[in-house]
Amino acid sequence: MSYEVGQVVVVSNPSTLFSSQFRGYRAVVTKIVPGQLFPYELTFADGQAFGFDAEEFTAVEDQDHDEINHPSHYTWIPSGLEVIDITEHMNFNLGNAVKYVLRSNHKHDSPLTDLRKAAWYINREIERLEAAQ
Repeated sequence: MSYEVGQVVVVSNPSTLFSSQFRGYRAVVTKIVPGQLFPYELTFADGQAFGFDAEEFTAVEDQDHDEINHPSHYTWIPSGLEVIDITEHMNFNLGNAVKYVLRSNHKHDSPLTDLRKAAWYINREIERLEAAQ
C-alpha cells in the first residue's frame, strides 16, 4: 500500500527492535523519500520523527466516526493525532488538564466547563507537588 504525507497511521507490524517500541502508537506521515531503506518518515505526538517501511504501519480508517474509540472531540487536531496520543505521556493530573483544554471548544457549547475542569486538575497537581516538598 502507498501512503501520503499527512496521513494518520498506526505502527502495527514493526520489523526491527527499534520500531517495535512504537507498536500501537499513532503517527503522521510527514515525509516520503523513495529509494530509502525506510522511506516513510513518521512523526509521533512528542514531535520525534523516524523512518519506517510501509509494511510496518497501517492507515487509520474513519477515526472521526467512532464515538467510542475515536470521538470527534478528541480527533480534531489537524495533524491527525488524537488527544490521547499526547496525554498518555503525562501523569494523570497533567494529562487530564491537557485533555480538557484540547477538547474545550469541541465537546460542549461553551468551553468554560472544560476549562474549569482543566484548572481543577492543574490545582490538584500543584497541591500534590507542594505536599511532596
